[in-house]
Amino acid sequence: MGRSLVLEAAAWAAIVSGDEAETLGAAGAASEIPGALRRRLPPFSRDMVRCALPLLRQQPTDTVISSGTRGDLDSTVRLLTDLANGELLSPALFAFSVHNAPAGALSLCLKPSGDHTALAGAEAAFAAALTEAYARIKIGEAASVLVVHAEERDPAFYAELGDQRTPGVFLALRVRAGADQAQAHALEPGRAGLIALARALAGGAHSVRFAPPAFQARAA
Repeated sequence: MGRSLVLEAAAWAAIVSGDEAETLGAAGAASEIPGALRRRLPPFSRDMVRCALPLLRQQPTDTVISSGTRGDLDSTVRLLTDLANGELLSPALFAFSVHNAPAGALSLCLKPSGDHTALAGAEAAFAAALTEAYARIKIGEAASVLVVHAEERDPAFYAELGDQRTPGVFLALRVRAGADQAQAHALEPGRAGLIALARALAGGAHSVRFAPPAFQARAA
């Protein structure tokens, strides 16, 4: 594992989605999403937009980097169930089930002028997004980057395989350079680590320390 990197948290918003949703930081209400779009969005995309939209309205030119482990798995299960039952599939549900759908929904809300990148991976997905943001800031491509992460807890279909105890978490974090390693909150992997980061930010933390994920290339 290489050295840890640190980014300053200039603004943030989060929703911890357990049996009851907990709104933290600058997360907005669902009513802030345009009505026509809000009615089409599944909860997964809606909660991510609720976190990211207030921050993007502050700086519409921000680059957006979104991350997640697998997209909207609950919607994917519904689509596959309908397919197995020979029912017609919902085009809208399919469109919002993929991992980059929430970032696309943001552009429908605000028409931001910045670009966006969507990453999908395992427990290191958010660290990978922070690494991408760090690189863009380091080379002078951006002064700040909006990093957003969406990860709901596993649907009941995967009760025997997944983790239904740890709440889902939706986090938007505007990051920029310049922070003290010693004072930064150390990011831990998985949803539990993201929830701990949100709680640390709510408690007054101003920066996050993370290790860039290591990837191994393999021939197909």
